[in-house]
Amino acid sequence: MGDELNNAKRGRLGSAEEREALLARIDHITEIPLLLLAFAMVPLLAASILWELTPDADRTVFYLETGVWAVFAADLCVKLVVSPNRAIFLRQRWLDVLIVVIPFFRPLRVVRAFLYGSRALAGVAKLVQVNYLVVYAVGLILVVSTVVTTAERGTDSPLAYFGNTLWWALTTVTTVGYGDMVPATPTGRVGGVVLMIGGIALFGALTANLARIFIRQQGDGKEVAELLREVRALREEVAELRDRERT
Repeated sequence: MGDELNNAKRGRLGSAEEREALLARIDHITEIPLLLLAFAMVPLLAASILWELTPDADRTVFYLETGVWAVFAADLCVKLVVSPNRAIFLRQRWLDVLIVVIPFFRPLRVVRAFLYGSRALAGVAKLVQVNYLVVYAVGLILVVSTVVTTAERGTDSPLAYFGNTLWWALTTVTTVGYGDMVPATPTGRVGGVVLMIGGIALFGALTANLARIFIRQQGDGKEVAELLREVRALREEVAELRDRERT
């Protein structure tokens, strides 16, 4: 693959089909490593958001994030060179593009944590063919929980602790809403509104998708049953022909 990449850099890779084949091969090789790196970055960035780290620990997180960013940047550049249509490639890989172009400002760590988390969940969805609505529902819960916990720190609210906030976000987004915990800050309340609206939209869409999956499965079952009937009919005709030949 090294020679092929060198040819790609020199613009002598070949046809669009060959470029697509090489891009698919690179994707297959890098998917798992990038997935693991994205998952690893989420707790590191979340820790720097939720807790006051020592200068040494904060510096370590920054170095690790820079290293992971460099890997994502190199991966994006290589695939961009190989891709036969770079405009379409950038539109399809918009999440990787955002990971690379978002600057390293401390206030944007929440955004970067969300991007890495979304990239990791999207990778899992791609590998196991999970409905993307489930992926974004999980991402919504994690991101809002992180933001609300950060906003509630320094108050007497139980949502100042991430575990409590995660429970509150889950009950809110599912529209259960026990009411045992409520945000005390304006930012926390805005997060609650986002979860309420997002929960109604997400679970409505999930219901519609599940219904479509069941309908499709029922349709596939009918087609299989029809095919089995045709196979049985063919067997009967073959058996009749054999009987005629014997007589």
